[in-house]
Amino acid sequence: MKTQGTCPRCGSGRIIRQVHIIDRSDSGNQPLSLRRGTRTWAGWLKLPRSFPLDAWVCGGCGYTELYVRDPSELLAADESGGTSSSAGPVGAPAASGSPAADQTRTALIVALLAGLIVAFGLLAAVALLFTR
Repeated sequence: MKTQGTCPRCGSGRIIRQVHIIDRSDSGNQPLSLRRGTRTWAGWLKLPRSFPLDAWVCGGCGYTELYVRDPSELLAADESGGTSSSAGPVGAPAASGSPAADQTRTALIVALLAGLIVAFGLLAAVALLFTR
């Protein structure tokens, strides 16, 4: 539809181009997008990167196709070590290097760092009590 200018379902030439699709989440409204991780830290931590989608809609029958706004950026992220967003069957253990395993490792590191910050804070408070 994007390249032909006509609907593949009904043949209509009434195409509504580049319609922005809004995705709602707990963090508010944002453009509907694909996510692809990129290796950035210590070879395993993947920071999510979003690639917005646009819709091309047939004005005749409503058929809709989605396209990534900048496919070259998505391809570059994929070639630089991005991982698939699928984590396997529900309940299956996360494979090493999978997004679910990476999220687990990241959550553990964040929890350990938070624990260390709290421990140092408590030590500082105790030190202040004994120096008075």
